[in-house]
Amino acid sequence: MIGWISFGIKSAVRRKLRTLVTAVGVAIAVAALSSLLTFERGYQSGIRSELDRLGAHVLVAPKGCPYDAASMALHGASWPCYLKEEYLTRIRSSGGVANAAPLLMNAVYDDQSGAQSVYLGVDHELLALKRGWHIQGRYPDTGDDCLLGASVAQRLKVKLGDRFPLPGIPGSRQGTVCGVLQTTGDADDTFLFLPMRTVQEIFKRQGQLTHILVRLRDPNMLDHVVADLRGCDAGMDMNVVPLTHLFKTIQSLVNTTRVLLGCVALVALITAGAGVSNTILMAITERTGEIGMMRAVGASRSDIFRMILFETLVVCLMGGIAGVVLAAVSAPAIEAWLRSRLPFSPIGRMVHLDIPVALLCIAGASVLGAIAGLLPAFRAAQLSPVNAIRSTA
Repeated sequence: MIGWISFGIKSAVRRKLRTLVTAVGVAIAVAALSSLLTFERGYQSGIRSELDRLGAHVLVAPKGCPYDAASMALHGASWPCYLKEEYLTRIRSSGGVANAAPLLMNAVYDDQSGAQSVYLGVDHELLALKRGWHIQGRYPDTGDDCLLGASVAQRLKVKLGDRFPLPGIPGSRQGTVCGVLQTTGDADDTFLFLPMRTVQEIFKRQGQLTHILVRLRDPNMLDHVVADLRGCDAGMDMNVVPLTHLFKTIQSLVNTTRVLLGCVALVALITAGAGVSNTILMAITERTGEIGMMRAVGASRSDIFRMILFETLVVCLMGGIAGVVLAAVSAPAIEAWLRSRLPFSPIGRMVHLDIPVALLCIAGASVLGAIAGLLPAFRAAQLSPVNAIRSTA
């Protein structure tokens, strides 16, 4: 077996330029396939993780696009419109609602550093949703108490109990670090959590909220609760977004992109396979006499078949490995292109080097080589030694 592999490598590299061009075609196809598979895994994992991070089953937001509302709630932004705080009482009274956490979010920029600071007005209901939080210190209660995300505390270089100027807020308004949120790995690390009344006062939004996170007693009651909230008196002014439905809707939209990329990868694979087969057929034509001599000195049809098949496999394996490397190098550019076209993108990496996917793609390249090499190997094995030698005489 080792001898045939060695012979296949030597035969493949005999025509370096032709082999290189053929391997590049396989590499492009494998890179497209690898990027598609890692994108699918990364996107689904990222969306599910971000929606789980909210700890809610329903997002209540002002009227508008639900994707924009979900993106702002997850990533932090200044909202263009607001909810009346009085809606909170109606939501909490709905049957099946276990917790309803009101939030007032506003993003500001520091004139000196240009860094964005996202302020979140909260009450204690949020703790019922954020059960995975670990806080050093205590939750903000009143006045200028401030719970800082881990990244914010590091950026501002403050610790528990410190007084500090609130970034991006004009004047001399200061806050007291009552707690520091341990690293969560998501956007919560970049938020400043203050009591609701304090944030309403700072941004002059008394009696207003940006969104409400709702957790149900029983997730099976989701449709009933959503219908109840949409049908209430305030339903015309609220956008009631079931997060599980939102995930399915986003996923169905992303499937369109996935199908497009899948078609591109399929066409590239078919083209690469045809290119490999054509290259090996050309090599057989050029080496007809050589194959005839090998048959004349005792090589069997199966020996010739294995020799050509191994040569094809070598070319495809070279292309497969190069394709995985190409996919890893181009991952940032591909991810940036996808983010610019997707309706909703999670914070984490979507396209990256995934070892199981890489191995799967290399195995796929081997299968492609085996299929593409069947016809050339069969043609070579069927050559008559006498006719093969005579045709080159």
